[in-house]
Amino acid sequence: MIHRYEKCEQLPQGQPRSACARTPTSQPAGTARELNRPAAALRCITFALMALALSPVVAAEPTLQESQQPPQRFAIRAGKVITCAGDPIINGVILVADGRISAVGPASEIKIPDDHTVLDHSDKFVMPGMIDAHSHVGGSMSDINEMVYQTNPELRVWDQIIPHNDRLKVAVAGGVTTVCYIPGSGTNMGGWGALMKTGPGTLDEVLIRAPGVLKIAQSGNPERSSGEVGSGRMGMNHVIREQLRAGMLYTREWDDFESGARDKKPEVNLRLEYFKPLFRREIPVVVHTQAYQVIQSTLRILHDEMNLRVVIDHGTFDSYKLSAEIIKRDIPVMAGPRGFRLEPETGQIAGIVAEYYKRGVEQLGINTDAPVIPQEELFFQATMAVRYGWTEERAIRGLTIEPAKALMIDQRVGSLEKGKDADLVISTGSILDPRNYVALVMIDGKIVYDITVDRRRF
Repeated sequence: MIHRYEKCEQLPQGQPRSACARTPTSQPAGTARELNRPAAALRCITFALMALALSPVVAAEPTLQESQQPPQRFAIRAGKVITCAGDPIINGVILVADGRISAVGPASEIKIPDDHTVLDHSDKFVMPGMIDAHSHVGGSMSDINEMVYQTNPELRVWDQIIPHNDRLKVAVAGGVTTVCYIPGSGTNMGGWGALMKTGPGTLDEVLIRAPGVLKIAQSGNPERSSGEVGSGRMGMNHVIREQLRAGMLYTREWDDFESGARDKKPEVNLRLEYFKPLFRREIPVVVHTQAYQVIQSTLRILHDEMNLRVVIDHGTFDSYKLSAEIIKRDIPVMAGPRGFRLEPETGQIAGIVAEYYKRGVEQLGINTDAPVIPQEELFFQATMAVRYGWTEERAIRGLTIEPAKALMIDQRVGSLEKGKDADLVISTGSILDPRNYVALVMIDGKIVYDITVDRRRF
């Protein structure tokens, strides 16, 4: 059930607006009881709508018509199955039922049930759907930067998601099945991102988790020249700290109340509600952070001081020189979109992902920052990383299970294992070889792209 913030007592003069209480109800939104004063009524209705907008998104119950649709069941024969959960399987079979993987293994060990439709791709590779940990193409791109204030924890992206939009249709053709759709980097704290599938469907059907992440940007894009607080790195660090501290204290108050350590119920502050899962370490913060000094600020403020689950979501330029400190803190790196740089000390081109790998970073992936790099070219980011020294096995993991782990959704996606979402990509060969291409994509057990039926999009 979605909580509706619609019952609001008349507030005494001077009492903060956050005194409006959240009351779960099954009534339609907008049924707040009549108030004596029109101004008070308008105020309560306004905050009822704001609270409803901040309610967590939960999947809707299937309608009767949906529940009566026959489930899709497939048996996929493949020349090579790359599971990202063990060794590749030559001449493998994957069984898909009710949107999930029900079995995966060698053809000699998997019996295909009679009610499964066989998809024979014995001449092709099958791998998990690819995951981009940093994307801006899940909806209207004109709505992802609100740049009046440097911190915007009251904002979220899933109100303007456009499932399977034109950019995502091409992303699917490139094998991308999940994206971390986040606000832009115009401010230090752009708001809350959503984890979503790239295929068709309603909002409830494509969402994996919302709020999925908090987006923070340090240096670069948020910098200003007009001199207000937050214009430069010193000011940015200050406003990020102060906003996070407010969210941390708010979460502690509610944790103390819910555990019985505090008798008085805290006042609801809609601007800070989503900090609860963040500081309870149920979702990560993804950070537009790059270069040595800026990565230092990320490690110090977000991990050491705030104890957040952090994903370094850029990590470009010379940031890999902090690999030892990153490993010490067990922080994943989703590097990109700039995959290589000219080393001024040596005059040589260095591959950024490969340099992280050489220094021992194993929680390593790549991103496109789409549309900076087109979403469908996620695989090519990994190809270039391999060109400069990353291994092919690690690159495939960096496209799949490593971003899934970093985003805390590996229980559902990122590998081909029994019980996981049936998100898989069938390609003409290794996806790291640009001469190969995607022939079929399945998301949640449904075929969403098939070059024998659709025009080839990429």
